[in-house]
Amino acid sequence: MFEGIAGAVAVGISIAIGVASDRATKKRKKAFWDRYGSFEGFRGQVDAERIEGVRRASGDIAAIKVVRKEYPYVSLAMAKRYVDELPA
Repeated sequence: MFEGIAGAVAVGISIAIGVASDRATKKRKKAFWDRYGSFEGFRGQVDAERIEGVRRASGDIAAIKVVRKEYPYVSLAMAKRYVDELPA
């Protein structure tokens, strides 16, 4: 009996987290497009020299983390794309 209730509660919590996550993702996407207009608009505002320096010193993952920290409206996918497209 308690297993059924616990399972139902777990499903309910999972759904609530999924809905909240979806809302946050949509809000972040909207904020990104409102602020930058496009990926090119975003790219033009990034301090490329700083990110390239972090990438050389600490690698791609560290550079992606810096992009995400300094530009909070940027998704993980956009931050990765930005770092991947930097000159080697």
